[in-house]
Amino acid sequence: MAQLQGSDCGEDLIAVRRSSTLSRIGLHATMLVLVVWSILPFIWTFQTSIKFTRDVAAKEPVLWGYETTANAYRAFWLDEDDINMWSVLVYILVVAVVCLILGQIGRRVRHSWPWFTAAVGVIFVALWRFPKVWEVNDEYDFLINSIVVTVLTMLISLSIGLLAGYGLARYTGISGAVILIVALGFRALPRTAFVLPYFFGAKEIDDWLNSSGVGSWDFPLIDFPGIDTLQILDTRLAIVLALVAVNQPFTIWMFRSFFMEVPKEIEEAAMMDGATRLQAFRRVIIPMMWPAIIATGLFTMLLAYNEYLFVRVLAPTEWTLPVAIVSLTGGESSRTITEAAAASVSITLPIVVVIILFQKHLVKGLGAGAVKG
Repeated sequence: MAQLQGSDCGEDLIAVRRSSTLSRIGLHATMLVLVVWSILPFIWTFQTSIKFTRDVAAKEPVLWGYETTANAYRAFWLDEDDINMWSVLVYILVVAVVCLILGQIGRRVRHSWPWFTAAVGVIFVALWRFPKVWEVNDEYDFLINSIVVTVLTMLISLSIGLLAGYGLARYTGISGAVILIVALGFRALPRTAFVLPYFFGAKEIDDWLNSSGVGSWDFPLIDFPGIDTLQILDTRLAIVLALVAVNQPFTIWMFRSFFMEVPKEIEEAAMMDGATRLQAFRRVIIPMMWPAIIATGLFTMLLAYNEYLFVRVLAPTEWTLPVAIVSLTGGESSRTITEAAAASVSITLPIVVVIILFQKHLVKGLGAGAVKG
């Protein structure tokens, strides 16, 4: 009897292990299919960007065995047909390696901010020097517009969201709940409900600036190159203000959820040691919130970087790269298709690199907001 029971237990154990193995195989197979399905559009776009137009225009899709070329990248970004694209690639790789070295040094020293600031400075110097080394197209200006709009939107949204989220997390009155509900309702409205009010509002402000003469004043402290008149419409300012307004409810809700997990006793202890509430917030709470700030900042960056509707309506000429790409995909020429693919790959790779570099902080920040305690 004991031998029979032992034999049955062994068979049950083998069956459980077999079932577990089959479950793992099924899970990994499903994940592999989802990964392939997710990256397939990017692979297709990359292939299109390095093909000749004859392969793109072929009746049957050419998936392998084709000749590669960088003509699409050259045509989209540069204004000369005889530029060696290998030199451009080497320029980009050198900048990337220098930034990587500075970032690695910053991760290993106690005060890392100077090194990370230096890496950011190298990137901006490289962007500033690029059109001085090679002749660039107007699309390079669209890239600068995308970077400026993204950085300003992210900085303003995070600054307002941090203060508002902290205040709503520490305030328990009924007005705080009303503000959160209103912000959530504002976020739930479709994007098309905002774009026309912002357009007509900016137009009214510009009309008042022109009629009053304020727009043509010579401001000694606001002497920016390329700005002859003060206006809102068709400027980066209009895009940034609209994106900040649309994105603010998201940042407020995100930061409030993070601040709710931070014990009040921490800042109270800092204030008992002589710090003001603002000092406790800046020197004690903010260092604890870096994963949450990075996670929220990445989502804000993606929103501003990929925005199309607000840019197309509020800035008829000051485009960003998504608008420029859509203008290419609307054509019927195979050449514009390859250029659009090259542009899509060009603007996607920096975002992929940023996500990879900050993925640890992203996961930590999302986990901090989702796990209580």
